[in-house]
Amino acid sequence: MLKMFLFSLLVCTSAWAQETWLVATLDWPPYTCSKCHRNGTAADALRKALAAQGIIIEFVFYPWVQAQKNGGKKNFVGYFPSWEDEVLPGFTASKSLFSSPVIFVERKDKPLVWKDLKDLKGKTFAVTRGYGNTAEFNALIKNGDLKTITVLSEDSTLRRLVQGSVDGVLMDLRVAEYYLKNDFAKYADKIAINPKVVENKSLHMAFNQYHKAKKQKLDGITLKVPASF
Repeated sequence: MLKMFLFSLLVCTSAWAQETWLVATLDWPPYTCSKCHRNGTAADALRKALAAQGIIIEFVFYPWVQAQKNGGKKNFVGYFPSWEDEVLPGFTASKSLFSSPVIFVERKDKPLVWKDLKDLKGKTFAVTRGYGNTAEFNALIKNGDLKTITVLSEDSTLRRLVQGSVDGVLMDLRVAEYYLKNDFAKYADKIAINPKVVENKSLHMAFNQYHKAKKQKLDGITLKVPASF
């Protein structure tokens, strides 16, 4: 009886001691998604990687800017996923966890023809509020060579493209593929992915000031993130 009691106590103590990470994220399918299977491909890959270390991860979904803000609170470990240039001051970026090829989505009746980004001078693009885009793209916006319309969500950028109020949308390739196969499949005759990759970016976990020491638990890990489930 005493042995059984001690065993039960040990099991309970282990359960109580199990580490849990609360992580702020956004709806960015197929990577992270409140309605997708296992919260998306990247969320599932991170969950599995941390489970191997006995860590439970819980995701809370917000619009992107709100995810960054709430990720800084003490009860959160941080936010995920983030391009490196979207890791805000006061946060610490993990090493690269997986890659993010960035492309343009264009109108089929007015395809974007370019070799260098400067070739797109005068074009108007829809961008999502708070997204880092790319350094060269941002520089061309600052110089006035490119024009932008800022909206609150990625699907809103694509709606602007369908309506014809912009010439293109800058986004991650896998995200574009997801939207074109799902929410925007009925517009396959209007919009498509431009074949040229703008930049291959890296994606990270952003740890806040209270939990930056946890970064070491992701060091050396490369997430196996499928294009889709």
